[in-house]
Amino acid sequence: MTDTTADTTCGLRERKKRATRQALQHAAIRLFLERGVEAVTVEDICTRAEVSPRTFFNYFTAKEEVLVPWNSDIVARTAQAVLAQPADHSPIRVAHTVLGSAIDSAMAAPTWRDQAQVLRAHPELMPRVVLASRALEAALADGLAQRLGRDRDDLYIRLLASTAITAMRTSIQSWHQAGPEVDPHEFLDRAFDLLGSGMPPD
Repeated sequence: MTDTTADTTCGLRERKKRATRQALQHAAIRLFLERGVEAVTVEDICTRAEVSPRTFFNYFTAKEEVLVPWNSDIVARTAQAVLAQPADHSPIRVAHTVLGSAIDSAMAAPTWRDQAQVLRAHPELMPRVVLASRALEAALADGLAQRLGRDRDDLYIRLLASTAITAMRTSIQSWHQAGPEVDPHEFLDRAFDLLGSGMPPD
């Protein structure tokens, strides 16, 4: 197989995986909106998406995980995005920019608004989003560690990545409460402004 053929095959495989993931998310979220989250099973989702439960668990660990706004592609690009930022940008500015781009990528997904609608209706599901954010936090820490020439387990790196992810999560929660007509970046920018200024009294 030539390199070109291999690249084409790999690209086709990735597009199929992305399409399957999106089909599962779309099926699950439509069912959540129709019946309520508790009334929907993984089997229901698989029937609607016309795939097997085994396929479902290749992409998600639980039905609630379809509500996570960032997918594996966003996570995979995070470390490189950190390294690509201008050299004179501070670590907190880098994290702000990269996570802002992650929100933009999530908003480009066809299920973004429906995901947000379900989470607004079921705020008790946010812990599942928090749990899934660990992969994004780890990727952010990897990029920051490489950028700053430190170990990923360095306290500063871990604290910076964790704080940045918390700022993003809190911003998204505030946006859910405010309503879809508001730009989530308004909350993200405010959160990082507060972090950058040392969290003075508001």
